[in-house]
Amino acid sequence: MAQSPRGASFTLATSASHLLHRAQQLAADRFAQLAGDRATLRQFAVLAAIAEKPGRSQTDLVSATGIDRSTLADMITRMERRGWIIRVTAANDARANAVTLAAPGRATFTACIPFARAADDAVLEALPRGDRKTLMDLLGVLSAAADQSAARAARPAKKAPPKRPPPPPPKKGARPAKKKKKGRR
Repeated sequence: MAQSPRGASFTLATSASHLLHRAQQLAADRFAQLAGDRATLRQFAVLAAIAEKPGRSQTDLVSATGIDRSTLADMITRMERRGWIIRVTAANDARANAVTLAAPGRATFTACIPFARAADDAVLEALPRGDRKTLMDLLGVLSAAADQSAARAARPAKKAPPKRPPPPPPKKGARPAKKKKKGRR
């Protein structure tokens, strides 16, 4: 696919971010067709992240899933109301919640695994066989870049040294101060 020249115009058909979004929509639509109202693909991703490592904090789930903090917090609240997850205060940090799957959440996760695989297949089967591994490798590179970007954004910003205030303006009629000469005495 040819790159469009960087100018004032913008074409969705040549936008990497838009095309990635469309590919994700293909997967999400396939998942929704199969899963019905059991779960969404994003909910499945959260369940999968918890299943991979029970007791993760919500901050860890943000990192694992790429779902923004406020959206994930809303999802966790809804999932807790549905009885899918259990939140308890983390043993190592009283300010954080450790999240585990409850029995209904484990059942939903297990039931949706074939739907997630079908969603992946919907994307991969659109490609020639020889390109599928390349796509997965490139998506891994992009995912790692996203992780690095998130880690940089999470680091506290270095504080700039305080600026010295400018000297006060000279008083009317005052002589300008003599500059001290640098050198030997």
